[in-house]
Amino acid sequence: MQTVSTQTLNTGFKATLVDWGFSGTFAGYLADFSSLILILISSIIVYYIAKFIINKFLKRLVERSVSKWDDHLYEQKVFTRLALLLPALVLNVSLAPSISKYPEAIKYIELGVHLYMTWVVLMVIVSFLNAVYHIYGDLDMSNAKPIKGYVQIGKIVTWVVGGIAMISVLIGQSPLTLLAGLGAMSAVIMLIFKDSLLGFVAGVQLSNNKMLHIGDWITMPKNNTDGTVIDVSLVTVKVRNFDNSVSCIPTYTLISDSFQNWRSMGEAGGRRMKRSILIDLGSIRFTDQLILENLKEKKYIDKDRTVEPGTTTNLGLFREYLLGYLRSIPYLNKDASIMVRLLQPTENGLPIEMYGYYTPTDLAGFEDFQASLFEHILAGLPEFGLKAFQRPSGRDVQMSPVVSE
Repeated sequence: MQTVSTQTLNTGFKATLVDWGFSGTFAGYLADFSSLILILISSIIVYYIAKFIINKFLKRLVERSVSKWDDHLYEQKVFTRLALLLPALVLNVSLAPSISKYPEAIKYIELGVHLYMTWVVLMVIVSFLNAVYHIYGDLDMSNAKPIKGYVQIGKIVTWVVGGIAMISVLIGQSPLTLLAGLGAMSAVIMLIFKDSLLGFVAGVQLSNNKMLHIGDWITMPKNNTDGTVIDVSLVTVKVRNFDNSVSCIPTYTLISDSFQNWRSMGEAGGRRMKRSILIDLGSIRFTDQLILENLKEKKYIDKDRTVEPGTTTNLGLFREYLLGYLRSIPYLNKDASIMVRLLQPTENGLPIEMYGYYTPTDLAGFEDFQASLFEHILAGLPEFGLKAFQRPSGRDVQMSPVVSE
């Protein structure tokens, strides 16, 4: 029906031009050209009608929908780019009957239409992959297993296959013939896409082995990186450092080199504290009644605590007090180990170590907590008759009395 109507309009317009005094040849050319222009205008009108329907009615349906996947399909212009196929379909159906007398022109126009349709299909696939990435990003598992690298690989494959298809249309050869020729250029292709291929392999290993998630705090001294992972792509991993600078690390570097991931710190119940202080061996002695009464008065130990002479040291009382003090701190994880222990004595004194897990994982709060704790310990040592070990300095030598012979 379309063929009959097109030919009828063409013939009628040509007859009208002849009646107006134009020659038959010129009237034929002008009628055919006018038919071509009319078909082009009709295809453009069809596209804008489809676009109006998408933006007017389909948008309302998407906004009223409870699910989010259709929102991402609309935002990534999947439907709008699909509408770009309509002008090509109109041209493909109506063009040949209208200018059937010009086979060479039909050949080149159809070639252009096929290239256009291939390009539109590529754009639709890329938009769909973008929508899939955003739909997956709404899931809880998206940070644990990012798919940005896979999406980028999908885009590369799409453009490569699309490029081969467009070249095969231009030269009139089968895509399999081009692929056979590309096999001989595999070494060159491997060289060009080396970073992408290495990044893809690294991304698969990072994802499958759960080595890296978005939001993880990682440390990589070799690359001067110490911060939070904000993006994992095919080629690079972006890390926002604590000074708000951004480090871009090649994805494959995270497989070939070592890095430290602090995610397990939060999973273990907090940031581990494992610090020690050196006690002067000369200040350790058995507790006498004077020290005991002083500690009870200042509430370092319970007032009902009794100590038999020659059985308890001031260091033992200090360890007992320090363990109770650590257990009273609300930010230490009570379900994890909290210890105060003595290490092997050294020539620099006796190390006494504090061990526990600080539940807030922020670095600033943790460092402030450790500083306050050790300030408290250093200030409390004299109350127990203890001294922290410190190597003598030049001032200590100057202030020491000179013993005359």
